[in-house]
Amino acid sequence: MELNGDTSSDGILGIDAGGTFTDLAFLRLSDASVVGSAKTPTDHDDLVGTIGRGLDLISKDIDVKCIRAVNLATTFATNAVVEGKTHTSGLVLIGYDETQVKKAIDCNKFGTDKIILISGGHDTKGNEQAPLDLASLKTSFMKLKTAVKSIAISGFFSVRNPSHEIAVKEEILSLCPGMPVTCGHELSSDLDAILRAATVSLNAGLIPIVMDLLGSVERVLKDRGIDVPLSVVRGDGSLVSSEWAKAHPIETIVSGPAASAIGAACLGKAQGIERGSWVVDIGGTTTDIIYLDKNGDPAISAHGASVGSHRTLIKAIDIFTVGLGGDSRVRYDNKEDLFEIGPGRVKPLCSAVSEDPALKGCLKRQKKPDGPKEPIIITKNRTASEDGVLESKLNEGLKNGICSREALAEKGYLSRIYFSKLEEMQKKGLLDFAGFTPTDALHVLGKLDKWDREASVAGAEIISGHISSAEKTAVEVYKKFVALAALNIFKKSMLLNGSGSYLTKETERLLINMLVNDRRKGPSLQFRVNSEIIGIGAPAWAFIKEAAELLGEEGNIPPNAEVAGAVGAAVSSFSMKYSVWITPMKGDIFRVHLPEGICDYDDLDTAVEKAESYMAPWICERARRTGAENPIVESSRIDEKAETSGGTKVHLWTEIFYSVRDRKNSSFKGDSK
Repeated sequence: MELNGDTSSDGILGIDAGGTFTDLAFLRLSDASVVGSAKTPTDHDDLVGTIGRGLDLISKDIDVKCIRAVNLATTFATNAVVEGKTHTSGLVLIGYDETQVKKAIDCNKFGTDKIILISGGHDTKGNEQAPLDLASLKTSFMKLKTAVKSIAISGFFSVRNPSHEIAVKEEILSLCPGMPVTCGHELSSDLDAILRAATVSLNAGLIPIVMDLLGSVERVLKDRGIDVPLSVVRGDGSLVSSEWAKAHPIETIVSGPAASAIGAACLGKAQGIERGSWVVDIGGTTTDIIYLDKNGDPAISAHGASVGSHRTLIKAIDIFTVGLGGDSRVRYDNKEDLFEIGPGRVKPLCSAVSEDPALKGCLKRQKKPDGPKEPIIITKNRTASEDGVLESKLNEGLKNGICSREALAEKGYLSRIYFSKLEEMQKKGLLDFAGFTPTDALHVLGKLDKWDREASVAGAEIISGHISSAEKTAVEVYKKFVALAALNIFKKSMLLNGSGSYLTKETERLLINMLVNDRRKGPSLQFRVNSEIIGIGAPAWAFIKEAAELLGEEGNIPPNAEVAGAVGAAVSSFSMKYSVWITPMKGDIFRVHLPEGICDYDDLDTAVEKAESYMAPWICERARRTGAENPIVESSRIDEKAETSGGTKVHLWTEIFYSVRDRKNSSFKGDSK
């Protein structure tokens, strides 16, 4: 991209569309400083509108003509998988064992039941194990095509020879031009056939959703005169073009936490942090814990990213996520005589009442000295009255201004046995609850003065059953939150060092009691993680220093920590890795496993030479399609050999690694060498 005229104010806009807030940060290219930021509540029913409102806010501080690129981090793909909202896709399995496939279907590993199983596939060396049955494919696909919006293809050992996957893709596109089709070998080079099929299947189900989302975001940008490239943060923290993300949306899972890690590393370096550190990203719903080495680089998970109940083969930053946030639901456990925080999320009472003052009366009517109970208010109803008797009575009660579960039961609109049904409806997104949260505790204690404190006080009194004061209740909730944050940092530290098996549930309960209770009374332990603790996210200021103190550290909250995810999105850069295998065959033949098939050569040197001559233009073209403007390719080679008992060295395999970065014009000063 050519930059003309005065470019001193030019920069990159980072957007982090999170579960509770959407953050924006504009960083100047000349010095990577944050010169503008904005935060707006995320509307899950209208993410595009949310981003539009964020753009309107930040445009008050910056000239949109200075934006040279927009980088987006979003949990949209993750949420769609977790909530089961992916579109119906078909899955073509080539050469898979029928019994193995049936077991996977029974466990819902593929995320779809629209499956075509045909003969074909290859062995570990890339040899064809059975002829590809395109005739069977055609018959089955013609019956299936009207029932699906996209197709995934996974061939047995396709990472050793993708020719059957490629042939099936070509056949499907000839039968149904325009159908989104993805092959397993395009997404992962790992050998786990079932997981690779699950990964490509989830990807196919996400394509229509993410294509629509990113297309809408591009239109929102253009409507505001921001006609620049849109890139998306992947789960490993690197950037890809929006066009690539539309076809490979599964790569964007855990995009938000990855951006937060990159942002924390950037902000930490600006603070002069030069040792290993724990990034603790406290959001409204969850807390993400990520370790950065002394260079500020996060570890990549060795097992691939997991989304909900689905495992994938997508490489992503090693993230430890717990259901602990500013909007975590606080409950009183009568049996254990203690407060439980999370993992569910509700709207804070103080925020709900500020938005709708009429809810305060509903809350006050729950203030009865009849023991501890949860101050739940129903704030939004998405059910239709014709859906059933329960839904009809619920709608009637809410329309009459009765918005608590207890009042609905007392007035005869529903029986208490249906409280569990309301919980199910809330989990499905049909109802929104407001309840007591750590954010309310901060309001009661005077640490935060943003919304209606009276609502928070009323909630604290209700949840304690008026047995203790609102302030004492808030202190208990606050201390429990801090202890849980510290415990989970310590837990991830032990997992990182291979000692996680020692932390049983009973051990964790003991440690929590030691962290919460006054150390001057009875036995105590001093916990240490010997690493910097960096707090980011909107609520971090309230909890991180106290949590760090429990771990023998001071805690660091860098400037702009509340928009670290947006900062991370802005400073993220393109990177790509790829590898090619060369394996020995019978008869002194060396086989090169290329992205589009296999080639055999008489000696290793020729095989390496041919592989490199093929890969040089291929890797550059793939990099450009992925989002690089000016790709710079570096390669390295490993020859694995074994020694026999007679001292003879035997060649096992050769792997050629390719690493690509981008020397682009719209990058921060010093980023590209």
